[in-house]
Amino acid sequence: MSKKPKTRFIDGPFYPWLSDMGKSEAMCRLRKNSDAVNVLTMFITKYTRQNEGRNLSITYSEAAPFLSASTFAKAKLWCCAFGFLYCREFGRLEHNPSIYDLIKKWEWLSRQPQKLDRIEHLLARHERTLRIRLREIQPRRMLGQTVEGKVRKKAMLRVLERRVIGMTDEP
Repeated sequence: MSKKPKTRFIDGPFYPWLSDMGKSEAMCRLRKNSDAVNVLTMFITKYTRQNEGRNLSITYSEAAPFLSASTFAKAKLWCCAFGFLYCREFGRLEHNPSIYDLIKKWEWLSRQPQKLDRIEHLLARHERTLRIRLREIQPRRMLGQTVEGKVRKKAMLRVLERRVIGMTDEP
């Protein structure tokens, strides 16, 4: 009789890539934001062999006992920036949440320290932009219309978010 090989289970299904993820450079950078690690853990616990890490969603009400809405949004951005999550579909409200996939782009990013440095820089800039007071942003004339500070701040944040997510694109 041959012995069955031991399989490690972590609260459910077997995650063959989990030990590699924990040792990666991208995970070391992600650990600087503990909320992002908690959000990634929430997505990993939704992983099953049937869904294979695809079409996962966590609503704000599911995250509310642990994180505020703004912290949850920032943590998801960090997870996407470092290549752990990919937003398949953007949602808007409680009944239509964003849908994410667990991806392994962190492996590629871990071999690109310059990109990781740039991502960290952009995330820090995003954080500083979030903290700008609206009265500090001067109204500006753009395309013949006066754009208020709130609209400009949202536009600046969207540009930074796109740049951060664009950094994870492989050549």
